[in-house]
Amino acid sequence: MGKRNGAKVGLDQAGFEMGTKHKHYDVIVAWAAGEEVEIKDDDGVWVAFKNTKHVIFYEDMEYRIKPKRVKKEGWVAVYGGNFTSEIVHQTKAECVAKCPNAIVYVRIEWEEEA
Repeated sequence: MGKRNGAKVGLDQAGFEMGTKHKHYDVIVAWAAGEEVEIKDDDGVWVAFKNTKHVIFYEDMEYRIKPKRVKKEGWVAVYGGNFTSEIVHQTKAECVAKCPNAIVYVRIEWEEEA
């Protein structure tokens, strides 16, 4: 038993005060619910957290719920002389209306974190 403000406080098996949340509580709950989790490696790169028989979330490591990816698309105008519009338009009609002098209109796709 430890003491906090004069009151006795029990410790759980891991040595944490009972009633306090683990530093990575939200990530642990998400992982238990089936979410993909990532861990930051020594180079500062987020990598997949491997599910093993004995999972341990260390307090001194960084974890996160893997960000969801969303597919995006848009249209760009291409002019002569290797010049491309820097503005991505939501529709081809918008691209044509705002860039009437382009020689071609190109649909592009990419992914972003949600």
